[in-house]
Amino acid sequence: MIWTYCEQWNNLTESPMGPFTPEQARGRHESGQLYTAVAFLDGKSSPVLRVEMRLETGYASVIFMDECGRDSLDYTFGLVDGALFLEAATSYDYGDSPERGGYADAERVESYEFTRDGVIRRTVEADGDEFRESRRGVDVAGNWEAVPQFGLYDSLTRRDRG
Repeated sequence: MIWTYCEQWNNLTESPMGPFTPEQARGRHESGQLYTAVAFLDGKSSPVLRVEMRLETGYASVIFMDECGRDSLDYTFGLVDGALFLEAATSYDYGDSPERGGYADAERVESYEFTRDGVIRRTVEADGDEFRESRRGVDVAGNWEAVPQFGLYDSLTRRDRG
């Protein structure tokens, strides 16, 4: 993968806002300031995922993107005692829509919220309806991740966390 860095990714223009050099992004990583690492596959013009880090506020997120530049899966982590805990996972389904980037509206959104004491809340939004359920006593040991070193995002960006 080829990584590029910026303050944030603009879904509407499908471009970086506030581009950073790798050295600038590393400095922001080390100080805990917001930066975004955007990954491209060799030879592709659209990114496949982005990592947003703002450790000073305890925030990290991995957003997987589809071939149209839309968010397809978002993992949100919180910093707890020096490690990252997966707090939420949200998937987006756009059906047959050809709309690109931030212009597309998802037909279906499924989200999961996790607590450290084993509660999972699931919400599904589709066709104007919303369904909610929750479970207790779930093993969330797999929700923990080490804080990655700058540029070493392989473990954090694992799509399959089941």
